[in-house]
Amino acid sequence: MHTLILLFGALSFIAVWYWRLKVLKEVSRDGIRLFHFLRTLRMALRPRFASGGGDLSAISDPKEAATILMLEIAQASGPLSETQITAIRAEIMQHFDFSEAQAIALMRQAEWRARRQGPASEMIRQMTGIIQTAPDLGPKQIVDLDGMLVTVSEADGNPTPDQLRLLEQYRQQTGLRV
Repeated sequence: MHTLILLFGALSFIAVWYWRLKVLKEVSRDGIRLFHFLRTLRMALRPRFASGGGDLSAISDPKEAATILMLEIAQASGPLSETQITAIRAEIMQHFDFSEAQAIALMRQAEWRARRQGPASEMIRQMTGIIQTAPDLGPKQIVDLDGMLVTVSEADGNPTPDQLRLLEQYRQQTGLRV
């Protein structure tokens, strides 16, 4: 009888520890999956040019430069409003043929690049220079960008004097006559 109880106890002990190790293995597997998911998410949400450290001189993509221009025009009237964000996103989606997710990512990238980079007029000068020197952009795209900037400046009503000043700077630098 004692032998039977001892055998049953030993089998119970082994079964409990087998079950615990099996659960621990599943938990560790889930932990590894969570780690990989979070790493992938972090990489997807980080700025594309993190190594550039927000340096505007590293920008060569005219779409990113155009987005920075739109953000600067919008912020000339104060903090970005939801209407302005929606207008910028819509312009990116329409003119750049981006999905909403791509437009949001481009806006985040541009905001990250443009934050604390100096006066808006200097940003407009630098970004317009990138637009003008882009080999695949012609006069039509420069005029289209002017229309995009006007749309963003009118998102919250009439443009402010600061927004009009930045629009005029863009037009002078690109040679547009309005």
